[in-house]
Amino acid sequence: MSKVLFVYPNSEGYPIIPLAISMLSGVLKYHKHEVDLFDVTFMVPERLDHKARERTGVVQKVDVEKVWGVGDKCDIPREFRQKLMLFKPDFIAFSIVENNYGMAKYLFKVAKEITKTPILVGGILPTVAPEFFIDDDNVDMLCIGEGEHAILELANRHDRRENIVNIPNLVVKNNGVVHRNKLSGYYDWEPLIFQDWEIFDARHLSKPFMGRLWKTGFFEMSRGCPFNCAYCANHIYQKIFTSLGKYNRQKSIESVMQEIEQMKAKYSLELIFFNDENLLTMGNDRFEEFCKKYKERIALPFFIQTRADSLLDEERVRMLSDLGCITIGIGVESGSEEIRKKVLNKHIPNSVFEKAFENCRKFNIRTTAYLMMGLPFETEANILETVNFCRKIKTDSIAISIFAPYHGTKLHKICVDNSFIEDRYYDEISVNYSSILKMPQISREKIEELYYKINDMVFS
Repeated sequence: MSKVLFVYPNSEGYPIIPLAISMLSGVLKYHKHEVDLFDVTFMVPERLDHKARERTGVVQKVDVEKVWGVGDKCDIPREFRQKLMLFKPDFIAFSIVENNYGMAKYLFKVAKEITKTPILVGGILPTVAPEFFIDDDNVDMLCIGEGEHAILELANRHDRRENIVNIPNLVVKNNGVVHRNKLSGYYDWEPLIFQDWEIFDARHLSKPFMGRLWKTGFFEMSRGCPFNCAYCANHIYQKIFTSLGKYNRQKSIESVMQEIEQMKAKYSLELIFFNDENLLTMGNDRFEEFCKKYKERIALPFFIQTRADSLLDEERVRMLSDLGCITIGIGVESGSEEIRKKVLNKHIPNSVFEKAFENCRKFNIRTTAYLMMGLPFETEANILETVNFCRKIKTDSIAISIFAPYHGTKLHKICVDNSFIEDRYYDEISVNYSSILKMPQISREKIEELYYKINDMVFS
């Protein structure tokens, strides 16, 4: 039996159970390995993410500290050392996105000060920008793409005392040699293994939504977005994994229902959130099966995200309403068609958004327009276009983020080529409180000023 310590370096402090860690832990436990977690979420002194959302006014204020607490007196390095000494893992596994890379890099160093235990990193950033980790002497292995097969094989081989250098999906550093291994097949949810929430603090389940805290479960029905928006790294994933077949894959509806049923009963869930970026890209037969089984077996309010062009069928929207869909998040990004087409590679005309939001209103489904500001080449006039467009489509709420040029996206390269950023990692990168772009047509200060005003501007 191998022992794996997962590390969740959630430096922004917003409580949410990451799907990657919960799935990987579930797979390891199913195969009789031992798992533990070091999670900084409730240790950080400020919940920067949630604080910014409240300041913008896009979320109603809830006394979250009564449940989430405040970690301002926590010594994170000391807690991490204690966890390592008590658990004595065979591997330390980090799940990393660009926003938490700074915290992760700091914890690599803390770990290596007291142990030689191999460090494995996985997630979006190691997949699209592996050079950061190959060049880091504190990192021993990288997982490229999905980790279920790789981490199980790593644990199994360690258990059998076999060589781990050539495990598919891993980049392994061994005696100064970097071994870049072939890709394994996609994870196909067989055998059916549920997420493991037991290793997480139960406070992660409490989500502020519409003025109160709900016990919320996050679930996936599919993996791999088929689109190529310039602000997303999906095009890199599609390129990396082209040899493995279709990137967009769907989990069986029956498997989804079984997992939600178990978690609903075990954790008294009140709200379901589907992680899928574009849930309604499914075909009619699958959609009808989903509606039938969800209504019969789950019957909880739920939140989905999807594209506007998937909401043009009124009958589908009506069925979602009957099913208890409480909110649909729709990626508008910008109210300027020109910005969407030329900058974001999102070719959806304004008329489609107008019809999508009209259909949701018709069947009394609350809408949230996902917006970005501070985009490359965007002007203050473009931001005002977005304000006016949100008024026109009559969205019920907005979710606003400041554009972050993440590695692996087409817009990262565009920002570097136009000298809006340097080609490096920015510790202060965030979608919630600061812009790192230096553009001639609009200042960082103006972007941040409008970020905190835009909700009032839309709904005044």
